[in-house]
Amino acid sequence: MCAALARIRLDREQSRKGDARSPSQQGVLPRAWRDARGRLWWKARSLGLEWPAHDLELFEWCRRPLGSWPLALALTGADLEAVLLEGDELSEFAEQAADLAHHADVEAELVQNQSFAALLLCVRLNGANEEATQKAYARLRRLLIDHPVLSDRDVQVLARELPKADSDNDTFLAKFLRTAYVFHPVPAPGKARLRRCRQCGNPADNDPVRCGTPGCTGRPEAYEVLCLAGYWQQHRATRQFFHDPGLVEGRVLDGLAKLPADRVQIEPWPHLDAWDGAVTFTSMLPQETAECWVFDAKDCSSPALLARKFRSDPRVPARRRIIVLPTHRAQTPGYRADLERELQGRVTGIEILDEKSFLRQAAARASKAGAAR
Repeated sequence: MCAALARIRLDREQSRKGDARSPSQQGVLPRAWRDARGRLWWKARSLGLEWPAHDLELFEWCRRPLGSWPLALALTGADLEAVLLEGDELSEFAEQAADLAHHADVEAELVQNQSFAALLLCVRLNGANEEATQKAYARLRRLLIDHPVLSDRDVQVLARELPKADSDNDTFLAKFLRTAYVFHPVPAPGKARLRRCRQCGNPADNDPVRCGTPGCTGRPEAYEVLCLAGYWQQHRATRQFFHDPGLVEGRVLDGLAKLPADRVQIEPWPHLDAWDGAVTFTSMLPQETAECWVFDAKDCSSPALLARKFRSDPRVPARRRIIVLPTHRAQTPGYRADLERELQGRVTGIEILDEKSFLRQAAARASKAGAAR
């Protein structure tokens, strides 16, 4: 059903763009919706249950918590409180469930894959060795988190760091930017006046009061971008797959960066994204060995979906392997218990902490560096 709703949304967007192939232009709901509706209808009929008689009624059901549906759905307690539609838009739960169900948004999946491939190509060709490649990778991943909008002046600075180009003198950085961002020209050099969220930096063109990014409590503000020919704004797929999930990664890495540098070494996205970060607590005593923690910061509306997508990468030897949850997820009743249960049988040796607890434990461990334990 989530994938069916995502297909309807994509058809609607194509219709707005004038795509003659869009089923929505023909007044026909996509096959994914009809198939999902049919499966639900037959299941309800076999159980002797009442089910919505037409599509409009079923759309209303999608605005109700899944736990209130007449069918007993095989979902966790937290997911049963979720809805599929918030007004006329997909809920965060539906977006992430549709992404798991073979990426119903074909355009977003394509841009995600192309952006990641272009990023890897850029860093590998600009990195003279493994260390330089890793450094360039972390630089661009952080760029995607910190800069949903880029001035062309900023790009010129970045181009001096990553200058490698193909035989046509087209830099691999430019190829990456054209994939992950959309260029907006300006009529003359100067300041482009835009609106963005004060907290996460996402463009805020539609809502004058709230940001709309999951987990973000920021408010829109006016700001100016100083540019020559124009500015770059992230493609919606870049926001969906890199920027928005990366906000918690950025906060955790920023928190770790405040720890004493002589006691803690931080490697963002080791092995080109095996984990979101590796934290090594160095030893001041010759008889002690360094201790490494690795973490993945995950912001997912559904603990079941998070557990299904999570992979524990063994390439980084570590004493502790931790999933770090943003505060608003950890405070959701039942979320952590559902996640722990869903992870059972899939991975072992994984701890779950909220971001504040993780940073507090890291600070405590750093303070003991060199001391007997």
